[in-house]
Amino acid sequence: MTLLLAGVLLLPMVPPLLAGEYRDVRPGDRVVLPRDYLFREAYQVQWWYFTGHLFDASGREFGYELTFFAVGVQTRPFQSKFGLRRIYISHFALSDIAGKRFLYSDRTDSGAFGFAGADADRLRVWVGPDRLTGSPEVMHLQAAGDGHRIDLTLSPAKPPVRNGNEGYARKSEASPLIASLYFSVPRLNTRGEIQVDDRVFQVTGKSWFDREISSRDLDDRQVGWDWFALQLEDGRDLMLYLLRNRDGSIDPNSSATLIGADGRSRTLGADAFSVKPLRHYTSRKTGARYPAAWEITVSSEKLRLVVTPLLEDQEFLAPHSTWNYYWEGTCRVTGTAAGRAYVEMTGY
Repeated sequence: MTLLLAGVLLLPMVPPLLAGEYRDVRPGDRVVLPRDYLFREAYQVQWWYFTGHLFDASGREFGYELTFFAVGVQTRPFQSKFGLRRIYISHFALSDIAGKRFLYSDRTDSGAFGFAGADADRLRVWVGPDRLTGSPEVMHLQAAGDGHRIDLTLSPAKPPVRNGNEGYARKSEASPLIASLYFSVPRLNTRGEIQVDDRVFQVTGKSWFDREISSRDLDDRQVGWDWFALQLEDGRDLMLYLLRNRDGSIDPNSSATLIGADGRSRTLGADAFSVKPLRHYTSRKTGARYPAAWEITVSSEKLRLVVTPLLEDQEFLAPHSTWNYYWEGTCRVTGTAAGRAYVEMTGY
């Protein structure tokens, strides 16, 4: 999933962080590539997050999301294969626009006997049949749920982008340690196949990859976030997130990264952009009331964009892993530029 601090979903099921057990992300820390594509054992929570917009030869459109989490429980080594040091989780969702269906599944495993894991010496993360393999130059994604499956190959069309300050992304006014190491690959050429029920579709399109590493949860004043990843037809990309406080205000550490068609990027502070909800909808599954369309403005770029979900109900329920729910789905972008977007909303 996303963006940041998935630990707000995961850490309640593990003991509180003890000083010295896991390494904190601190000011001055930097994303180091290609090392940070790989599993970083010293940190408590980390994730590999993919979304994409795919089309078959007839123009039938699909969106997908696949996220892998590695969550540290404790650092003590075990000789037994049943010793629990971390939990591995995958979330997989597929939006079939023409079929008006949102299909999703979640898995969790301790990693005993090799059923799940993450490697520190090569790009390999897996939870049962859901897996990421390959290299930063060519990634391979496989995932399967009840009635849906993907098998995709991804290669970067743009170089990685370090978000925040060279990859140090602070997430709260409460402490500089509430932060993550965070980088994105905003465009990856994608090809492969999607299966929905008994139909298989050969697809191509574009994906987005986020990688985050952290050891801290959101602070008590924060309730969740809204995250946007926009891929525009003019070649620009925009990632932004709003960290929402319980009193309705936005944490000033909310941030954005604007990536030009040439791959060069710059960080935008919370005062450099605005996000205005245009309407809302109420989930029939959970009763949560979500924004359902947005106007995004970046005045310095003369961008005024309207982001609209391609399916209203793209709410993910995770009863087998993180025990939470959130909205995450594929969207259309119109306005001063056109394109596609993925949006994730938590804490509603």
